[in-house]
Amino acid sequence: MGKEAAAHVTVHPVTGRIGAEIRGVHLSGGIDKKQIAAIRQALNDHKVIFFRGQQHLTDAGQETFANLLGKPVAHPTVPVKDGSTYLLEIDSAHGGRANSWHTDVTFVDAYPFASILRAVVIPASGGDTLWANTVSAYRDLPSELRDLADRLWAVHSNEYDYAARRTAASEAETKPRAKAFYTESKCTPALSRTPRTP
Repeated sequence: MGKEAAAHVTVHPVTGRIGAEIRGVHLSGGIDKKQIAAIRQALNDHKVIFFRGQQHLTDAGQETFANLLGKPVAHPTVPVKDGSTYLLEIDSAHGGRANSWHTDVTFVDAYPFASILRAVVIPASGGDTLWANTVSAYRDLPSELRDLADRLWAVHSNEYDYAARRTAASEAETKPRAKAFYTESKCTPALSRTPRTP
């Protein structure tokens, strides 16, 4: 049973700690303000949201939808997909996959509050993407570990950037990426808090 979010939009939690499926919305640039507010609230509450049955969504449609949620930004060190303004194409056939826990582009000063993934080709098996709710993980730490985490600092760098590595790519595909790739890093408190979420 889902929670009513806005006209025809329902939010269905998928686990106790993270994730919800949004139903009753056709992703496009024509989503009304109440529906966008409900989607934003679901993202704040559940950290990850899923929209099934959106095969109509094109690259342009994804970018239009993203603009309704905020100001999209392109990956700062890797070229966008041809014909798009912000899209980073991640094709596992060319080595575009991440096999480590990460948060997208934290090495820049104003990193995005969210990322949008759109599965274009879904494999018969594998291809899973996993998420973790670091807010609840932090809250569940013993107080001594929370105190330690509050004092830790981290170096954020794109020195190992999964988005720029294309081990199976041809030279023609890697050359433009190599030109665009640069190393950037910063040191910040290990924990960051956003005004959008508690």
